[in-house]
Amino acid sequence: MRHLLHIMLLAVVLSLLTGCKDDGTNVVDHPTNPELVPTMTTSDVQTVISDSGHTRYRINAKLWNMYEEAKQPHWTFPEGVTCEELDDNYNTVTTIRCDSAYFDKISNLWTLTGHVQMTNATKDMVLTDELIWDQQAHRMYSDAFIHIEKQGRIIEGYGYESNERLTTYQLRQVEAIFPIDERRMPHPNSGNTPAPQTIE
Repeated sequence: MRHLLHIMLLAVVLSLLTGCKDDGTNVVDHPTNPELVPTMTTSDVQTVISDSGHTRYRINAKLWNMYEEAKQPHWTFPEGVTCEELDDNYNTVTTIRCDSAYFDKISNLWTLTGHVQMTNATKDMVLTDELIWDQQAHRMYSDAFIHIEKQGRIIEGYGYESNERLTTYQLRQVEAIFPIDERRMPHPNSGNTPAPQTIE
């Protein structure tokens, strides 16, 4: 009787092993396009980014898509992002907000679009629709229309370049400079094209 039970138990085990042998054959390989499908998507993000071993930036975003397997690895922030540059004491020295952003991980270039707003520690403000931020060179530039509020005056024009902390600006084509309380729009057909100006 005991011998018969051993045979029956062995038969059950063999049956189970045989049944499990082909489990892997039902897995369907479904490749995805790394250019279109993010490696990771995160919502309601609050994080910090280090540069040369120091915490330099604090990022807040509703949606963060990472395309790490793309030919040109990049991140996108389709619902906007707020980025703060921090000093060595973790104080905010520059704040950037925009409607959407694209970050190229190879070149360390940010492309900020939509309602782009930058402010620094002295409350100077820059408004534009598009801005390129070269994180490696610590430089910002744009060919779009720029509105700057600095030291009680407004400067508007095209061909903008500045450092990260917005302490030095250059405009290739200045359209208007006037006191901040007037808030007049420039005359686009004025025909005046002043030489590039550096504003400190």
